[in-house]
Amino acid sequence: MPVTGSNLLIKNGLAAMIIALLGGFMLTFSMLGGISLSPLPLFFGLEMPGTLEGWRAVHLGMLLNGMMAIVLGMAMRWRQVSAQAAAWVTWGTIIAVWGNFCFYLFSMFGHNHGLTLGSNRLGEGNWAGALAFIPAIIGAVSLLIALVILFRAKPAD
Repeated sequence: MPVTGSNLLIKNGLAAMIIALLGGFMLTFSMLGGISLSPLPLFFGLEMPGTLEGWRAVHLGMLLNGMMAIVLGMAMRWRQVSAQAAAWVTWGTIIAVWGNFCFYLFSMFGHNHGLTLGSNRLGEGNWAGALAFIPAIIGAVSLLIALVILFRAKPAD
């Protein structure tokens, strides 16, 4: 049983959910136009960088990525996978989780929304678009490999 990889996936899933919570605070502060410490009567006016849609994506996307990592970590315990296959599933999923985080974060600053490496009909390519696109495409491929490995694995005895 690939317990080490499973535990690592679960920990990364929990870390992603912590990042999601922080992204939720950023979403709230962006909506309010500053940092509110409600119910205390403290408010610090501050325009947050990024967009409401971008912070919503960080918040919800990382919640779902965290759950995905936890579920796949548990699924590895229910499938017969070799140590090498477990490593592929573990690292493929971890790369996807954090590649997606880079996508959510940097795409809100990318003129092209990080959907391509260069320019597209949404806008010109820039450094933020590249920092969104490259980790996301690597994560998408690595996750696809991880999922195919788990899909093909036999149930654990």
